[in-house]
Amino acid sequence: MSGTVSQTIAIIGGGASGCLVAVQLLRQARGPVRILLFERMTDVGRGVAYGTRCAEHLLNVPAGRMGAFPDQAGHFLQWVEARVGQPGFPASVAAGDFLPRRLYGDYLGEVLAGARAAVAPGVEFEEIKGEVLDIEGAGPDLKLRLGGGQYYSASRVVLAIGNLPGEYPIRGSLPIYHSQRYVHVPWQTGALEGIPPEAAVLLVGAGLTATDLILELHSRGHRGPIHALSRRGLLPQEHRATAAYGDFLAGQPLPGTVLGFSRLLRREVRRARDRGIDWRPVLDAVRPYSQAAWQGLAWEERSRFMRHVRPFWEVHRHRVAPPVAAGIAALRRSGQLQFYAGRLTELVEKPEGVEARFRARGTAEVRTLRVAKVINCTGPRTDYSKYQHPLLLHLLANGLIDHDPLALGIRATAAGQVLDHNGRVVEWLYTIGAPLKGDLWECTAMPEIRTQAAQIAGKLLA
Repeated sequence: MSGTVSQTIAIIGGGASGCLVAVQLLRQARGPVRILLFERMTDVGRGVAYGTRCAEHLLNVPAGRMGAFPDQAGHFLQWVEARVGQPGFPASVAAGDFLPRRLYGDYLGEVLAGARAAVAPGVEFEEIKGEVLDIEGAGPDLKLRLGGGQYYSASRVVLAIGNLPGEYPIRGSLPIYHSQRYVHVPWQTGALEGIPPEAAVLLVGAGLTATDLILELHSRGHRGPIHALSRRGLLPQEHRATAAYGDFLAGQPLPGTVLGFSRLLRREVRRARDRGIDWRPVLDAVRPYSQAAWQGLAWEERSRFMRHVRPFWEVHRHRVAPPVAAGIAALRRSGQLQFYAGRLTELVEKPEGVEARFRARGTAEVRTLRVAKVINCTGPRTDYSKYQHPLLLHLLANGLIDHDPLALGIRATAAGQVLDHNGRVVEWLYTIGAPLKGDLWECTAMPEIRTQAAQIAGKLLA
């Protein structure tokens, strides 16, 4: 390390969040600083979301709003426009287009490369392929221990660790969980390998993850039945082109209860409907206020939201691109894809496959599905304190991290500064994205991630 470096900042995780923290540090740094970026699996910038190579996996946000910088929402669109017609790029592009996610992974890689090429003198950057298992010492004299026994020194750390794998669909240690017929992490390499084209498949969950798996199965030529089971049978809604809605929340206090906010939103949706306006732009008009609204709720009200509102909010707020919705609809019409509402009660491996039993929602009826493979698509878990990863276990044991009251993420300030088990700021430890869900709720989409990255970089360099 150069003798002129005043501090070393380590970023653990090289997905979109970690990549953009690195980009912002490289862009904002004016004095000597060393930046270390640790990523154990994929190319930097891809992570789970953008590591897919399936052309049918599309962004859930239009291209015109996916720029990597808070003040340049159209930067991604401009990047694509400069490459239209090239191999792998569309023949034309518009701001409202939903483009393949793999393109966005390419874009983030080039954004990082551009930031590295334009750094100020004295700014150093290093990508390290490896897994951080522990952080020893205290800031600013930290030692990051990697899986191979290597150590790296740092003065501050950013946990950009993204989403965790989902919960098991049935609690307990079931024999099926150790079988090749069960896939717990749906985005792991080879999750869809070995499935006969005519065989039946069960996806436990019907949200965005299940949608990805359905489309990928179809792209691979799968012809067998696809079953998707979720508690309520709710499906992600479709994006539609609509005009922007007026700022109906401006100048009024935000409700302090879930019931109050639900009534306000429903009233506005009815007003819009009476004027021939769809509900979608009404919900989109809430987005600039969503973090403030969440922070204005007591933890008891947040718990009430999680119990009664969350499933309905998720499917309306996190919508899918029109081509994705059309593909799902076509598979349903053909009879190949079927959705069920109910609670999974049993998974039993048989010589010929798996018997999955579930109780249909609202009834005492128990139904049985016979499939070749079961794939867990229940969505990410949020309690980082229970995930059996050495780094998180060591941080927890040392009292450096704790979960928030609802176990939605890592306890932290809204600005990303991690709080220890006593609620005190850990001066050298930050986090970004999914771990902030308990404090921000809306914190994992690109418009929120790019803002968080810029703010955290500013604090680290101040």
